[in-house]
Amino acid sequence: MNDTLSRYQARREQLARGGAPRNDSLVLIGDILRRGERLGGEGVERALRGLSRDDIDAWLRAQKPETLQPALLRAAEEAAEVALGDGGEEAELWRTSSVEGLSARDRAESALRAITQWESLHGPLEAETARRLNSFREGLGRLDTALRPKARWFIPLNPQRRAERDMLDAAERARAWWFSDRAECDDFMAALGNKPERPSPHLDSCPACRADLSSTASVEAPPKRQPLHLSEEELWRFDMGMMSASELAWVDRHTEDCLECAQAIWALEEGDDAIEQAMEEQERPAPAARSSRSAEPARRPGAARHPEQRDVLEERREFRVVLVRERQRARLLVQPLVGRPVTAAVFLAPGKPSLKPQQGPEGLQFDLGTGGGRTAHLMVRVGNNEIFERDFTF
Repeated sequence: MNDTLSRYQARREQLARGGAPRNDSLVLIGDILRRGERLGGEGVERALRGLSRDDIDAWLRAQKPETLQPALLRAAEEAAEVALGDGGEEAELWRTSSVEGLSARDRAESALRAITQWESLHGPLEAETARRLNSFREGLGRLDTALRPKARWFIPLNPQRRAERDMLDAAERARAWWFSDRAECDDFMAALGNKPERPSPHLDSCPACRADLSSTASVEAPPKRQPLHLSEEELWRFDMGMMSASELAWVDRHTEDCLECAQAIWALEEGDDAIEQAMEEQERPAPAARSSRSAEPARRPGAARHPEQRDVLEERREFRVVLVRERQRARLLVQPLVGRPVTAAVFLAPGKPSLKPQQGPEGLQFDLGTGGGRTAHLMVRVGNNEIFERDFTF
C-alpha cells in the first residue's frame, strides 16, 4: 500500500508542477480526482483550465476502447500463470504485467472523470467531439458488461488490487470492478485446488464464491467409488452413452493416468469404426465373381454406432464456431471464414489456464474431453481488436 500511495503522490506533485505531458494530462488529472480523499486536489483545476476543446477532441480521436478487451484478456491469462506458478521472479513478472492490464482500464476511467470535470468548467462538448465521447463511454460500457462477471479471473492479483482499490475514493470503488470485484475472495483459489472439509468464513458468506465452486463441482469432484480400473459394466455403459456427467468427468480424468483403461476406451472406438466400415462395404454391390448372398456384419453384443453430431454455436462473417460430439467426447472448432487472422481460447474452469488448440484442416480445434452437461467459456479474437465471447454447454 505504501508503494501505491507513493506512486500517486508523485503523480500529484507532477500535476502541481505542471509537468504532465499533454497527451497524459487527462489521465493524470482523473487519477488525482478519483483519489482526492487521500491526495487532495492541488493543481487539478489549473490543469483543467489549461486544456482546450481541441485538446479533448485530439485525445478522444486517439482512443480505441475495443483494444482494452485484449489487454484485459491477456491480464486474465497472466493472472492464471501467477496462480499456477511456484512464485519467484517469473511469477512476479506475470503479476506485474497482469496488473498493468487492469491499470489500462483504470486509466480510461480516470480520463472520463477528467473530461466530466472539464465540462463542468468549460461547458458541454459539442458536435463530433460529443459523439466521440459518447462512443468512448459506450465502448467501455460494453467491455464492462462482458468482463465484469469474470472478475474471479483476477483473484490471484488480490493483494495488488486491494492496494489500488483502497486508494480510490469511496464513491469510486464500486464502479472500479477491475480493482474491487472479488478483491476479498482469496480463499476461492485455495478451495479450487484443495477442497476444504469445512468452508472458510469467507466462502460461507460469499454467494459469488459458492456459485463458482458449485459450477466446478461436477467437473472436479471424483465419484464416491474409485475402482482401480473401469469394469466391464462401466465400459458397456460408456459405449452405450448411459453415463452421467459426473461419471464421464471421472472417466476423462482416470484415462489420462491409466493406460490400461485408456486402451480399453480406444478399443471400443476402433471396434465401432471397423463395424461402420464393414457396413459400408456390405452396402456396395458385390463383384460378379463372388456370391450375391448378403450377410449381416458381425456385431458384438451391445455395440452401437455413434455418428458425429455437429452444432453451430455461432456464425459470423469472420468465423464459425462448431461444437462436435462423437460418442461421449466433444471438441470445439473455430473456423475462419475470411482472410483475417482468428485466435481463440477455451477455459473449462475459472482460474485455470486455457486449453491448447490444434491447427487442423477445419481451423482451430479444442479437445473438450467427455461431455454431458459441462460448461466452458470461449473467447475468439479477430485481427487485433474484435473480440467475441460466450459460455457454452457440451
